[in-house]
Formats: sequence, C-alpha cells, structure tokens
Amino acid sequence: MKHLISICLAIALFFPKTGMACSMYKITKNGRTIVGNNEDYFSPNSQFWFEPGTKDTFGVMYMGLLNNFAQGAINESGLVFDGFWEPYLEVKNTKGKLEIPIGDALKNVMQTMTDVEDVKLYLQTINLNSLANGQLVFVDKSGTYLIVEGDEMFIGDETEKTFSNFYYSQIDSLVDVKLDYFQKGRNFINATETKLTFEYCSSAMENFAQSRLAPTQYSTIYDLKNLTIRVHLFNDFSEFIELDLKKELRKGSHRTMIADLFPKNSIGYLHYKKYNDPENPVLFLKEYLGDSEITEQEFLNNGFDNVIGALGFEWLNDIKNPKGAIKVFEYGVEIMPNNSKLYDNLGEAYFINKEWENALKCYGKSLFLNPENKNAITMILKINQLREEG
Repeated sequence: MKHLISICLAIALFFPKTGMACSMYKITKNGRTIVGNNEDYFSPNSQFWFEPGTKDTFGVMYMGLLNNFAQGAINESGLVFDGFWEPYLEVKNTKGKLEIPIGDALKNVMQTMTDVEDVKLYLQTINLNSLANGQLVFVDKSGTYLIVEGDEMFIGDETEKTFSNFYYSQIDSLVDVKLDYFQKGRNFINATETKLTFEYCSSAMENFAQSRLAPTQYSTIYDLKNLTIRVHLFNDFSEFIELDLKKELRKGSHRTMIADLFPKNSIGYLHYKKYNDPENPVLFLKEYLGDSEITEQEFLNNGFDNVIGALGFEWLNDIKNPKGAIKVFEYGVEIMPNNSKLYDNLGEAYFINKEWENALKCYGKSLFLNPENKNAITMILKINQLREEG
C-alpha cells in the first residue's frame, strides 16, 4: 500500500517539487491570433496588475503571485509572454552580455516592443543565466512566436503551436515529451476541428489543465487583435470572466486578486478562501493527503519539504502572517520530524513573531539534526544578544 502511495506522490508532487508548471497554445488564422495559457501551482494567490502606458511606452497587464514577479503579461500592442519552469540546462553564452535582472528586462520588453523579432534582438544582448531552469515564450499579434531557452532562441509562425515544460531544442518530436497533461492537450487539438474562437481555445486549455496538488489555478485566453482576455479560475471551465485591456488601462494603475473577480460561490473562490484560512493554513494539504500512511522518507523523496517551505514562506513573506507560517512549519516538522531545514524555517517564523524562546528551541533542534547549519548558529547568537539587550 505504501509503495502505491509513494508512486502517486511522485507523480502528484512533480511540479511542486520543481517549480511553476505551465501550458500554452496559440492559433493564428486570417490575421487574428488567439493564445491560451494555463498557470499550474499549489497557491491560488495570483493577481493581475495594470500599468498604463505613457507617450513612450505601452500599457501592460501583468499576472503573477503575491511576490509581484510577473509570470506572464500582455501589452496594448498585442504582445504576450509567459514563463515556463524547465529541467536544468546550462546557459553558456554569457560572456560580454549585459547584466540586467530578468524581471527588469521583461518589463522593458513589454513596455516598448511590438514584435518578437525586436524581442529576440534585445534579449540576445543580455546574460540569461537565470533561465538555466526556465524558458520564455513570446507571441505577437501577427502570430509569430519566440522561444527563449537561454542559449537558444527560435522564431516560428506555424498556424498552431503548443508549449509546455520541455525544451524544443532537446527533443526530436513532440511524441518524446513525457508530460501526460501536455499529451492530453495535444490529443484534443489533433482530434478536433480547429476554430479561431475563445470557446475552442478554452476547450484546448481544459485538456491541458492539471488537477493534482499543483492544479491549474487560472487560465487566460488572449485575443491579440481585439485585446480582450477570457479568464477561467481553478480548473473550472464552466464559467469565466472577460477583461478589455484598453478599458482596464484607462482606470489607471491598479491590481486585483484573480479570485476576487469571480462569484463568491464559485469553485475557485471557495478554494482561494480555504487556502488562505489563517486558522488552518494546511487544510488543503491534509485534505489532499487524506488518511494515507506516508513515511517521512517518502515525503522527502518527493520534495514535500519544499512544498511546506514554499507555503510557509508565502504566509511569512507575502501574506505577512507569521502565525500562519508557524502553523505551516509546525505541520511540516510533525510529519517530517528529522528535517533540519523545516526546524530552521520554523525558527525563522517564531523569530519574526518575536517568540524568542520558541525560536531558540527550533534553531537548536535544527542544529542538532544538522551540525553544519551555520544559519542556526548565527540566529542562536543573535537571539541571545537580543535577550541580553532587552
């Protein structure tokens, strides 16, 4: 029984273990392009933010988590991009390149550029070593796309194109892609009559969607000519909202949680509220795991400590609720009691909440489990100094 659970966890936790998953599909016909995009992650705390243009820049709609790093965007010239987590691939071509943070480079692209040829010329001047575990995909309103892998950049203009968590430079055929959700989406596209409509693209993205521990939190369908965006929430394709980019930009700079755009009784909004319950911030994890008997080693083998870490630090750094973070990390050390890193994390949450004694105990436990933990030593000394001063 435990062996079966371990296999299921290995599949279900694959992307929480490694990062943000994503799928993208574009179709171009008769001078019009529609792009669909799925964002898959365990946190539903995604937001849209709008930055109007100036006489020299385009207005942009960005999307991302609470850390305000854009996972994707569309500008008023009809250029869209999305980022993809990928397996590690060394970026070698860095000599003489400009040292610009990728977030700043993306903002410059979205504020000033219209077509992917210009994007390519610009990004070729920048050190892209931050893409060793990722790639970027841009599509402009002509339907031409640009894949940026770090060292490799590809431009194409096929009528249809699909993208996900793999490198085109590393495969001979899409049949080689070992991602079940990607192949399910491809099978739908290959088996159906292609239509240049929001409805067809939504159906395609529904087939690319995931429903595991890191499900499809939201899907965006872009009309790059009319600058309208259809949004589905939390893998629920039965309802949607639509945004007009021009109208939103006329409202000035503003942001909104995506879930707040949907009815309060919708599946996605209810999940969003459950996830953000400060009294039980690990409820969704407990419900997902159920009564399964899972060993600490199985949790570790499948990166569940990373899931706990990301969740806890979201509460600590982004939601700004250290008590919620403490509950997350307490749950982590309950199910993984020999994990030095989680005790270190719990110590940090207690420290920020000014619970010095509890922080000392956690850092001490972390140091006992890992005598090489220099951070624990530093924090123990720091807390003792604070106690003496105060």
